[in-house]
Amino acid sequence: MQFNVLLLGKDTKQTEVYATLIRDMVECHIDVMSRVENAANWLSRVRYHLVVIDLPNPSAFVERIKRLHPESSVIVISEHATIEEAVKMIRGGAEDYLKKPIHLDTFRLAVRRGIDRKTLFEDDGVYSRYLNLVNSCQMISASIDETRVFSIVRSYLSRELRASQSCIVSFDEKGEMTIEDSDQAGENGMTEMFEISAKTAKVPEALGEKQIAVFVDRTAMTPAVFAFEFNCVGDRKFFFIALSPKKPEAYSEFESRLKILRAQIDVTGQNIVRYRDVQEMAYVDDVTGLHNTRYLSTVLDREIEKSKTTASSFVVLFIDADKFKNVNDQHGHVNGSKLLLELGQKLKTYVRDSDSIVRYGGDEFVAILTPCDLAMGKIVAERIRKSIEHWEFLKEDDLQLKVTVSIGVAVFPDHATSKEEIIEQADHAMYTAKKESRNRVYVAEARKGDHHA
Repeated sequence: MQFNVLLLGKDTKQTEVYATLIRDMVECHIDVMSRVENAANWLSRVRYHLVVIDLPNPSAFVERIKRLHPESSVIVISEHATIEEAVKMIRGGAEDYLKKPIHLDTFRLAVRRGIDRKTLFEDDGVYSRYLNLVNSCQMISASIDETRVFSIVRSYLSRELRASQSCIVSFDEKGEMTIEDSDQAGENGMTEMFEISAKTAKVPEALGEKQIAVFVDRTAMTPAVFAFEFNCVGDRKFFFIALSPKKPEAYSEFESRLKILRAQIDVTGQNIVRYRDVQEMAYVDDVTGLHNTRYLSTVLDREIEKSKTTASSFVVLFIDADKFKNVNDQHGHVNGSKLLLELGQKLKTYVRDSDSIVRYGGDEFVAILTPCDLAMGKIVAERIRKSIEHWEFLKEDDLQLKVTVSIGVAVFPDHATSKEEIIEQADHAMYTAKKESRNRVYVAEARKGDHHA
C-alpha cells in the first residue's frame, strides 16, 4: 500500500523542506495544503499514514484525524510550544510535538516512527486493533463533556464493526428512545429506522443483566443490530447501536476490548462530574449563591455569538444598591451580607430561566435578559426597581430594612459591539441614574449619541 502523507502549513518553503526530508526516507505520495478547512475535506477520501501540521491551534483537527484514521501518525510543529500545549496535543492523539527551530534528525526520527507504525498496522491485526482502542481511550480520557465521549465511542465502534449506520441512544422509563449522537439522525428516515430496529431487537432487554453487548440477527423487516451498553455521567444508561454490523471473527478478543472501553468511559464519566463540580464552584459567588463574573464572561461570549448568528438582541441590566454602605455602617457587615443574599435571591425571581443574574462585586449585580429588546428590558428593570423599593429586608432578624436600587440598561447590539463595551455602557447608565436621583432606571446612550431616560 502506498505511503500517503499530508503536510499542513502556510510557509511554502518550510513545507517543501518537510516534503524533501520525507521523500528521502520513503517512497510516498504527498498532499500539501495551507488551510485546515481544505484538508478536512480530504480526510474522508484519503487514508493518510503521516500528517505533519505546522499551523496554530490544530487540536480540533488532530482529534478529527485520530477519530477517522487512528492508524495515522500525527506530527505537530509549533513556533510557540508550551508544556501545556504539548500535553494537550499528545492527549488528543498526536505522536510527536516538535518546537521550532526543529532539528532535522528529530524530524526524521518522528517520520521513521510513522513509517514503522504503518508496517505494524498492516502486519499485525491484533496490535492494530488494540492500538485503535488505545487511541480512542486516550481521546475519551481527555474529554470533559458527554457529547464528545459519545462521538468518540461511536466512531471507534463503527470502525470496528464496519458499520456505516450507527448512533448512541437512551431510553426513558416508558421505553421511548432518544438519539443522543448520530450523523444520520433526521436524514432519510434514519431516526425511524434506528427506533424500529432497536425495538425489534428488544434493546435493552436483549442485553440482560450481565451482558454489555449483543448481536441480534436480521429479520424480514429490519437489519442485524449490535448494541453496547455503557454509563458515562451518573447512573443513566446509554447504548451504542449499529445497523448491519460485521461481527468480529475473534469475538472473545473483541469482548475484552469492549470491557476496556467501558471501563475508560466509566472513569471519564466520574472525571466529568468532578470537573463540573469544580467549574460550578469557580462560577459561584460565596455570599449570594449567584453566579460570579467568571460566569458572566462566559454568558456574554455565548449570547454575543448567538446574537450575531440569529440577529437577535439581549439586554444587560447593571443593578446597584443605593447607599448600601449605610447598611454596613449601621447594622454591621454580617447583616450587610445577609441583605445581599436576600437581594440576590429576590432578583432571581424577576427573570426567566433563560436569563442570568450575576453578582458583579460589592453591592452590584448584573442581569442578562435573553432574548430581549429595549422595550422589554425597560419594563423588567422598572419592575425590579419598584419591587425592591417596597420590599422590607431582613424581616426574620426584626430589622425590616428598606433599600432602593439604581439600574442601567444597555442593549446588544444597539449600544455595544463587544462584551466589555456592553458592560461599560450599562455601568455608565447606572451611574448616571445614581447621579440624577438614585432609585431610577436609565438607558445607555445610543451609539449615535442620543439617550433615553
